[in-house]
Amino acid sequence: MPCLREALAALPDPRRARGVRHELLVVLVLACCAVLAGNSSYVAIAEWVTDSGPAVLDAVGWGTLATGRPLPCESTIRRLLNSIDAPALEAALCSWAARRLAGQRRLDPTRRLLPRAERTRVIALDGKTRRGSAQRGAPEADAIAAAGGGRVHLVAALDVEAGVVLGQAACDMVAGKGEEIATAASVLSDLRQRGLLAGAVVTMDALHTQRSQADYLHDAGADWIFTVKGNQPTLQARLKALNWADVPVGDRIRDVGHGRRETRTVYVMSIENIPDRDRYGVVEFFPHAAQAIKLIRRVRRRDGRWHTETVYAIPSLTYRDAHPGLLAAWIRGHWRIENSLHWVRDVTFGEDTSQVRVGSGPQVLSALANLAISALRLEGAVNIAAELRRHARDPLRTLVTFGLT
Repeated sequence: MPCLREALAALPDPRRARGVRHELLVVLVLACCAVLAGNSSYVAIAEWVTDSGPAVLDAVGWGTLATGRPLPCESTIRRLLNSIDAPALEAALCSWAARRLAGQRRLDPTRRLLPRAERTRVIALDGKTRRGSAQRGAPEADAIAAAGGGRVHLVAALDVEAGVVLGQAACDMVAGKGEEIATAASVLSDLRQRGLLAGAVVTMDALHTQRSQADYLHDAGADWIFTVKGNQPTLQARLKALNWADVPVGDRIRDVGHGRRETRTVYVMSIENIPDRDRYGVVEFFPHAAQAIKLIRRVRRRDGRWHTETVYAIPSLTYRDAHPGLLAAWIRGHWRIENSLHWVRDVTFGEDTSQVRVGSGPQVLSALANLAISALRLEGAVNIAAELRRHARDPLRTLVTFGLT
């Protein structure tokens, strides 16, 4: 198992050497363990460190390094996490999680029995805003917030099957969500450098249905599935105009759960088989697209009413690469980044209500929450909140989960 301590050891210390009382590595490891025990504020992290006990402190190196010295208080932890190099911390934590996931998959004998397409790494990219991170008081800050910026907006990449965060980057504070496309390109570049992009399938929402993203993924050896909505009106109109009446049903999936019934019917048309394709312009308008997808969702809710939604998408994969049912599953699986990551950070870790807004603090706390979620998913956890409570009852369990014992 990759060592979390080694992953964090190379991080630069932002403090001046004079007067340093607490080693950066030890404080970071303690903060990681505290967040894994469900503590998502500086005060709660400091309280957990105080209550963790000698066994935990010895295991992380505190007992041998600082015997007799006071433990780091809330202000020390706050200043350190607010000033640390957040992108470097993100890279270290995400690399640790990715290496551990790769090791698990290599040792899984059942994975080799799956068809090649079902063993494909599927990566979902999406952005999330920390709503409580806006600067307050200054008129210029209020003006930026009114324009949609001024809050920390993070773009994450999630391994859909495992629920593990592979990368994350922050948008420029002034631009906020308006810089999500450029930040997503930065995340993809990082994944490519780490060898995680080649051979993968990347799913993104309609905001990222961009020619530049398609070109970059193609050059990186990755495939993609993009949904098409109103932000690409010409492409959306051309997809709607295709002769779907002559296309047979590719697959139909029925689900029952959470008080509703859902039927998803998928139609797939190869772009090579589209008659007069120049007239429709799909090939020329969007590069590297191999097929057109029409997905009809019919949902019967608890009140008995039916709701129908039609979604159009374009993949770079051919029919030989993935059958219609698998394409539909990958499109649906994209929302796992919302349900299994962003929702958990909001509800379980209280991210949107957090008032941390200084320096690197907002991004660092999100990175630590991502680490906790990834570590628990790697352990097979389904209910993250329950697992956080279980780790809170036994501080030593955090060491086991992170491989620190």
